[in-house]
Amino acid sequence: MESQSRLSTGVRSEPQLGLVLCAAVVLCWAIQRFVPNPDGTQALAPDWLPLVAAGVAAAGLVPLAGSPLWVRVRLASRWSALLLMVWAGNGLPFDLLTMAGLIGHRSADGAIVLSTVYWPGLAMRTLALAAAIVLARVVLARPAGSAATRATMRYGIAAFLLALPYPLLRLHWALGGTIGLTWPGAAGQGWEPLIIAVPWVLAAVLSLLLAFSPRLLPRRLLLAAGWSATAIVAMIGPAAWWGFVAAFSSGIDMDNGGISAWVFGLFYGSWFLWAIAGGAATRSYQLRGAAP
Repeated sequence: MESQSRLSTGVRSEPQLGLVLCAAVVLCWAIQRFVPNPDGTQALAPDWLPLVAAGVAAAGLVPLAGSPLWVRVRLASRWSALLLMVWAGNGLPFDLLTMAGLIGHRSADGAIVLSTVYWPGLAMRTLALAAAIVLARVVLARPAGSAATRATMRYGIAAFLLALPYPLLRLHWALGGTIGLTWPGAAGQGWEPLIIAVPWVLAAVLSLLLAFSPRLLPRRLLLAAGWSATAIVAMIGPAAWWGFVAAFSSGIDMDNGGISAWVFGLFYGSWFLWAIAGGAATRSYQLRGAAP
């Protein structure tokens, strides 16, 4: 009874903690308006993202009663805020490498200059990831009643389809195809184009395993693989997509490497969407296999 009481208290306190972290993210964002980054490094997310992430998260965390439709809206906002907060936290590994003196840039005279830590950005990204952890605990709480029975397999199938563009196109290049290439061999020779696609082949297989819930593999193993893959793709997919959008809107020629610009849009867009579908597929599998 005492342990249940502590668990209940923890569940009730997490939305309040999430709201505090959202406010802290907004505060750090505001400080950055007055303390510009001296290195001027390229952002991995749009400038307005922390504000939107905090607003969407707050909408999902505020404890307001409402209709079943409002309950669904709140759940959708929590999942959206979780992805946005992870995206807002992109770049924290680079901050840590900068703190360790492992990242630098070349000056005009050719000398290597170590980058300086941009503390407001580091603080905002740290708080964003902390808010993402709190949101994850809130959205992953097992729903009451029959909500768990509404989980379906369509998320795993969607994740499977989103994992296919990268390996299929690279397989096409490995077999000598030229779709998406401005000149033959631009993606590499022989089977070289396919080697780096192995992680996405595994992601496609994992998506199917999560969709059809096989009994041959341990449930905990699939859950660990699903959530790990979701976290990794969420850390790179949105940032890669935003980098493509920023470069494309700036008129930068992305065909110089021999790969057409639309290929990058297809790859990075599918990564972004897989972060959503992969998380939904893992959660659906988790609910379907949970004990009643």
